[in-house]
Amino acid sequence: MDWAKAKNILIFIFVLLNLFLATTLVVFLNSDSVSKEAIKNTYKVLENRGIVVSCDIPLYNKDMGTLISSNTILNKDLIIKGFFGDVKYIEETFNENINAVCGNKKLVIEKVNTFIYNNDDPQEEVYLDDSKQVKNYLVNLFKEINLPFNRFYFDREEDIEDGQKKYTFRQKRDGFWLYSNYVEVVVSKSGITYLKYNNRGAEEITEGQNIMPAYQILIKNLTDDKGTVVNKIDLGFGKQFVGEDTKVLDDIPVWRIVAKKSGKIVERYFKVYNGEEVKLNYE
Repeated sequence: MDWAKAKNILIFIFVLLNLFLATTLVVFLNSDSVSKEAIKNTYKVLENRGIVVSCDIPLYNKDMGTLISSNTILNKDLIIKGFFGDVKYIEETFNENINAVCGNKKLVIEKVNTFIYNNDDPQEEVYLDDSKQVKNYLVNLFKEINLPFNRFYFDREEDIEDGQKKYTFRQKRDGFWLYSNYVEVVVSKSGITYLKYNNRGAEEITEGQNIMPAYQILIKNLTDDKGTVVNKIDLGFGKQFVGEDTKVLDDIPVWRIVAKKSGKIVERYFKVYNGEEVKLNYE
C-alpha cells in the first residue's frame, strides 16, 4: 500500500469535512431556524393553558435593529380636492390641524403623516365588497392626491356595526410589516364612511441585536389567556406610544400576535429583545 498517497487522501478528506462542517455551522448560525422540537413543545404548552394556535409559529431568529423614518409632508389642497372635488367647503385651523367640512364630508389633516376622512351619509352608490376592490380604489385615490401608496398590503378585514366592513392595509419594508404605516377604510353599501391614512417614510433599518424567537414570546406572555385562538403571528416595526410630550424618531421591532377571544379580535405587540408587551400609537 502506498501510505504516502493514502495519507494525502485522508488529509484531503478531512479538509473537505472541516469545510463542510464550518459552512453548515455558519448557515445554521445565520439562518432563521428554530428547532422543530421547540415549536412542537410550544403548541403543547399553550394547549395545556387552553390556548389554540391555529397558525404557524414563525422561525425567524436573526438580529434586528430599529427603523429610522422621516415625515411625509401632506398637501392639504390636493387632499381636500380629492375628497370634496370643486365644491365649496368650510376650512379652519385648530392646533395646527386643518379641519375642512363639505356637507356630510369632513377632513382632519395634520401637517405631516396623517389625515382622517369621515362621511356619515355617503352617496357614492359604489359598494366595495372585497379587499381587492378597496385596494384598487385606494390606488387611484392616492395617485390623485399625490401620496405614496406603494408597498401597502392587505392586512385584515372585520365586520363592524350597521353591516359595515373595515379594511386595513399596512406597508412592508424588506419583508417586515410597518405597523404604524397604515390605511384604514370603513365601507358601507353606500360608499366610504371613514378613511384614515398614517404614513411615515421608511429610511433604513439600523444594525441590530439578538431577538427572542416567536415561540418564546408566546410562552412568556400567553399565561392567563384561556379561550384565546391565535390566528396570526408576524414581525415588524411600530412607533411605540410613550406619551404626548415625547417624540419618537425610530420605530422599534416587535412581534405581533393577532388573536380572537370572546368574539373580539385583539392585536398585541411585544418587543423582540425582551418580550415586553408595548402599545403602539397608531390608533
